[in-house]
Amino acid sequence: MVDPTAREAVRLAPPGEATTTRLVEPEVTGAAGGRMSGSATLVDATVQVMRRLQHAGRLSQQSEPRVFGLIERFTTFVQRAYGVERLERVMSAHVEAFVQSSTVRDGAVPSVATMRLRRSTVRLFFRTARDLGFIAGDPTLDVVLPSRTNRAARPLSDEEVQRCRRAALHDLTSTRLSVPWALGEATARTAEIPRLTVSDLDLTSGRVWIHGSHNTEARWAILTSWGLSQVVRRVSELGRDPDPTVPLAKSGFGNAESHRAYSSQALRETITRAGLGDKAKVQPASLTAWAGVQVLTRTRRIDAVARALGVRSLDAAARAIDWNWRHPDPNPADG
Repeated sequence: MVDPTAREAVRLAPPGEATTTRLVEPEVTGAAGGRMSGSATLVDATVQVMRRLQHAGRLSQQSEPRVFGLIERFTTFVQRAYGVERLERVMSAHVEAFVQSSTVRDGAVPSVATMRLRRSTVRLFFRTARDLGFIAGDPTLDVVLPSRTNRAARPLSDEEVQRCRRAALHDLTSTRLSVPWALGEATARTAEIPRLTVSDLDLTSGRVWIHGSHNTEARWAILTSWGLSQVVRRVSELGRDPDPTVPLAKSGFGNAESHRAYSSQALRETITRAGLGDKAKVQPASLTAWAGVQVLTRTRRIDAVARALGVRSLDAAARAIDWNWRHPDPNPADG
């Protein structure tokens, strides 16, 4: 059975950051499981922890290299940044610095979800190290992070969306950022974007079939004029007779969670490039909220918003656009 904490850790590792791990027989200086040693090096502890996790079958075949890669990144970070060589010398400040460190791909500030998932993986590392008798404490316990749900995403304003469109076109020869943003404008979530292929397009009607996810319904979604032009650019890149199974958005490699992380990172990078990364309550879900506000403004019906966003209740639709229906704001985008 896959350990739940380890499964969360897999969601952290963005595509391309996981390292290839080769287990070797180390000269172990730590103790066998159940005996406290306090003398394990970080290198020995890392190898022994990964071996224990591997033999216990706590990770799926797809998850294992990503979790191991993240554990190796943590121990390497502590060694290089602080000169720490022994496991018992790792402090909560070291863990906190790693959890909050900028992302490898673009140097961006990590999201709250990313920080929490990093901490979960490091906690798995120390819990296993304790089982092996290498250490008594757990420095991750003192690392406090914000709640995932401390604030709802606010809708972007029309002017902010325009800024993000320009930012997504920073490289006019690439659709890496513009296509995910275009699909997001059509209400596709980060879990839905990687599943959209050429066969899901109806260019004549300017719409795309969104397959839904575990918490959204499948639906036809209308592309904005700007979004349609970006999708057409993407299809043109694929030649005169494109393979209908080709994804519309480039989505990296790996499992569904890594694809979702790649899509989320593309939206977040666009927001950052537009200079909105430090704005309160602005996150990838803010684009979905903007799309919902457009529907509400046009129809004045929250049920129309629910259908457009693929959510299963009117309350969920109101939450998605950060709208208090008990005290409606005539302009939700300013909320």
